[in-house]
Amino acid sequence: MKRFSGAVIVYLVLGGTLLAGWAAKTALGMEIGGTGERLTIPPDQRGSPGGYRTFHFWYSGFHGGK
Repeated sequence: MKRFSGAVIVYLVLGGTLLAGWAAKTALGMEIGGTGERLTIPPDQRGSPGGYRTFHFWYSGFHGGK
């Protein structure tokens, strides 16, 4: 049976600890690196011409085909 070197064990423990910490923070609803406040864009601005992902963005122009 192959044994792991000391460095591999240290990296596995460190990676497992970081992964468990991230999972715990996510499960508790905390954001990592965020301000905690989300910005929302009103629907009238999103749907306006030139807005972010408007109806015309998805459903206009050439859509492929033969």
